[in-house]
Amino acid sequence: MNRRHALMALAVASLAVTGTAGAASAQSWPTKPVVMVVPFAPGGATDVSARLVAEGLSKELGQSVVVENRTGAAGNIGVAYAVGARPDGYTLLFATMGTLTTNPHLYKETFDVQKDLVPISKTFEVDHVLVVKPSLGVNSIQELVALAKSKPGELTYGSAGIGSSVQMFAVMLNMMAGIDVRQVPYKGSAEARVAVAGGEIDMVMDSPPSALAQIRSGALKALAVTNDKRNETLPDVPTMAEAGITGYAASAWGALLAPAGTPQPIVDRLATATRKVLADPAVIEKYKKTGLGAVSSSPEELRALIAADTKRWGDMVKAAGIKVE
Repeated sequence: MNRRHALMALAVASLAVTGTAGAASAQSWPTKPVVMVVPFAPGGATDVSARLVAEGLSKELGQSVVVENRTGAAGNIGVAYAVGARPDGYTLLFATMGTLTTNPHLYKETFDVQKDLVPISKTFEVDHVLVVKPSLGVNSIQELVALAKSKPGELTYGSAGIGSSVQMFAVMLNMMAGIDVRQVPYKGSAEARVAVAGGEIDMVMDSPPSALAQIRSGALKALAVTNDKRNETLPDVPTMAEAGITGYAASAWGALLAPAGTPQPIVDRLATATRKVLADPAVIEKYKKTGLGAVSSSPEELRALIAADTKRWGDMVKAAGIKVE
């Protein structure tokens, strides 16, 4: 009996030492540079925003946060790398809505986003604007819907690839308005936007700042924005709901995450630091220049958002029969 008690006491002591060591490790973190994995190429809006967050976190944490671009497979290569990293706080992932919530329904992934990653904070939000070529002859969403219904399968929209927000927001309009507008894929939304302005296709969903110059010049006609509130750069353009598509509200977003198992004190410190970075007026202004809105969240809010959007876009992928060819 005494031997049993002795063993139990030893086990409890061992656990206490382990817990203390873990807490001490989290307290001293970081003692070396932190890597922020971005699963997209340098230069895009997501990469630029990640570098702004990395720069801010470097100041907040007193240690360098270095962006590392690991591209390919629609972002899955970068996500897989982050998932496989040691959960010690020295590898982070800066990902997007499509990578985290749409890709799982389109690709055979070796990881589970909701189980293999721990949320830290939302990092940005961006709505889209539906623009059409002026020669289409429509001035509102209702007129567009009427035209599309009179010509099922004849009108076209540009997308930035399978599963992109540019595609998913257009599919959402198709389903909610009961129309059939065909997808024409491009390498990016910029190419699709040029194709609309050139009359090759009829419409595209794009970020307001990206399309603003062509909207103002008359090369593109803006019909509605996708979010539930008007965009400050296009105050005269109604939301989809205001334009008659009741219940339509969508925006793309970015997020900061870490490998599952990362100590909670480190996650909490990162979440607090990220909120502080994204509340900095200078960072907010720099974000605006990329067309994004600086938005943070708690880890719990981000976890709920990932779960909700995974179901939302998964249901849409299935209903629309979207597949990667």
